[in-house]
Amino acid sequence: MGKRILVGWNASREAARAVNDALPLLAAAESVRILTINPPEAEDGVSGADIARHLARHGVRAIADHTVASEISEADVLLNEAFDQGCDLLVAGAYGHSRVREMLLGGVTRRLLEGMTLPVLLSH
Repeated sequence: MGKRILVGWNASREAARAVNDALPLLAAAESVRILTINPPEAEDGVSGADIARHLARHGVRAIADHTVASEISEADVLLNEAFDQGCDLLVAGAYGHSRVREMLLGGVTRRLLEGMTLPVLLSH
């Protein structure tokens, strides 16, 4: 586990925490891919490329990528990409919204927990 890692990146505090918490695993991985889904036109936070450069300073070789998905949820995109790329670990931030809102309306964290097909490291 942890040889091929997919990082779900959305420039949130939770995503940054997840990357920091997973740093030892990322450093030992054979490949790391950072995926941003539906990035905004004017990105306010740190882009996937920026976090890849940050990881490079810690000895992690990561590839940053982005995709647009309007047909399926972001969680399903992450799970599909992890499967398609043969990843054995998914790293993502958890509960960017309040847990009450997540329980009522659903969200990426909830969907990942319900449908995970590989080990998932979530940080809040």
